Amino acid sequence: MKLILNQSSLSKVKSEYQKLLNDLQKKVENHFGVDLCTYYLLGSVGRGEDRPGISDMDTVVILRRDITDDDEVWEKEIKNEFEPQYPKLERLDLSCMEEKEFDDPKAERLRFIFKTDSVLICGEDITAKFSSYPPGLELAKLLNGNYHEALEELQKDIIEPDEDDRNNPKYVMEYVRWISKKVLRLCLGIVMVDEPFYTRNIQEMTQKFSEYYPYYHPQAETALRQYVEPTNNVGEALDFINEMRATIYKLADEQLG
Repeated sequence: MKLILNQSSLSKVKSEYQKLLNDLQKKVENHFGVDLCTYYLLGSVGRGEDRPGISDMDTVVILRRDITDDDEVWEKEIKNEFEPQYPKLERLDLSCMEEKEFDDPKAERLRFIFKTDSVLICGEDITAKFSSYPPGLELAKLLNGNYHEALEELQKDIIEPDEDDRNNPKYVMEYVRWISKKVLRLCLGIVMVDEPFYTRNIQEMTQKFSEYYPYYHPQAETALRQYVEPTNNVGEALDFINEMRATIYKLADEQLG
């Protein structure tokens, strides 16, 4: 069975975001200097599959030193400077990580994501030493570990928003979209038990899952709809979570053990 390969590349990034990445690279290199290990782009923008108003741009700075409070302040400043210039992006994420985080045995899922879904912007390519996987039960479990706990945590975040969320009028929408993505990735994991199939495309996940489990097609379509046009109503968000917990999550318990 073939290992999953990285389909992302800088050449697939839309021209308008090429400039953004160049500007971000300069900011990153100037700010961190010798502390910078590497800088990556993750997700749909690097695959050329981003959708206006839905997709975000997720970039990660990996440092040779510990992260400080000043680094977190700097992240917010960069986000506030550049995000308004690119209204087609749902959001701009620029986060910092410590290089040593990848050495943790529990970081295998993180290593897989960087191995198979990243674009190197600058610095050292640390993914060369990471492992890929073929589609199957092992990968399904790796990508969907603790899926019940993750859903409960997101539900709590919706019910009990922190200060940042309370200041964000779209915080419920953002959580619902993230939950939808997790649900559809869980659908993909369920499919991988039956077929060595893998995709990062949300629509393809929905279609393939519905082919194998037509009884759950309405729930899969609900998750896809909430991904594309998420509700911003707390009650509707909680109803959505409960519907997924009672259907697709129960199916995952059976299929993924």
